Amino acid sequence: MRKYSIFGALAQLVEQWPFKPFVTGSNPVRPSLLITALCIITIFIEPAKSSPNQIILQSQHDIELVGELYRIEKNDSVFLIVHGARSYKGMEIIQSLTSRLHSEGYDVLTINLSYGIDKREDKFLDCNIKHNHNEHQSVKEIVKWYKYLENKCYKKINFIGHSRGAYNVVQALSIIDKATVNSYLLAPTIDTYIGTKEYYENELNIPYKDIISDNKNYYIKDKYGLINFLFCENVNVSAKTFRSYLDFSNNKDLYPFTFDMIELLNDSKSQTIVFSGTEDEILEDTYKKYDLINNANIRTVIVDGAGHFFRDLYLDEVIDVILE
Repeated sequence: MRKYSIFGALAQLVEQWPFKPFVTGSNPVRPSLLITALCIITIFIEPAKSSPNQIILQSQHDIELVGELYRIEKNDSVFLIVHGARSYKGMEIIQSLTSRLHSEGYDVLTINLSYGIDKREDKFLDCNIKHNHNEHQSVKEIVKWYKYLENKCYKKINFIGHSRGAYNVVQALSIIDKATVNSYLLAPTIDTYIGTKEYYENELNIPYKDIISDNKNYYIKDKYGLINFLFCENVNVSAKTFRSYLDFSNNKDLYPFTFDMIELLNDSKSQTIVFSGTEDEILEDTYKKYDLINNANIRTVIVDGAGHFFRDLYLDEVIDVILE
């Protein structure tokens, strides 16, 4: 794909589990004829930009979504980068990917998932809130950003997702349902129903199956106590939020993305490269689960010695593969 030619480590480790991690095993969107015609005009009149344009989109819940688009004159290829759990577009790994890809001649869109917050800023989502956000909404936001890029006349839209953002990318692709969209997944979460159930029931004494089996909403702490959730320890989470992130029961009628990563990858039509480091300090030994993937569209790349954030030369290795 090659065309031509940062914060600190401590900040990123906020995303690390403070406890033992568990790692176990609609219609396609098509631009209208009007949009196509506008594309032909736009390509020739929009100037090149070396600094990003802030983009604001309105979500279906009247929340303004924030993104930054790095543009190159008359470019028709773009990367949409999705950050990990509770993270943001200003993270070191997101900015490093953006800088390198943009320098290679690609447009890049970085976004903040809103988590229900209007114009969410570049900072971690606080653990010490009442967690009422919904991962299904995050997936719909990614699809909305994809539609935005289609309307901007890009002929080739590529996804990059890091950590849980990689899982969200695969969820979004299951809706977009286009074989022409490539995706690159860095250190993706590969949680399963069995692994999640065992973690909450055996280690935390939380009745996982009971929570995901009903449709009532309440704060889990009011019935069972505070729980660990999204790399946070002892937090206040609503049952609806918990189900949207952690129900892997395949009950699609109730929760549309209730499939684990391996299942989604095995059904994916997109050409996908999955990257995993052998020294991932957060999602330990994830790369050992890749033998469960049985899809010719999926390629796995094991980066020997890389951690969860692919710092320094490890990220260069990842980018080199993306740009092949």
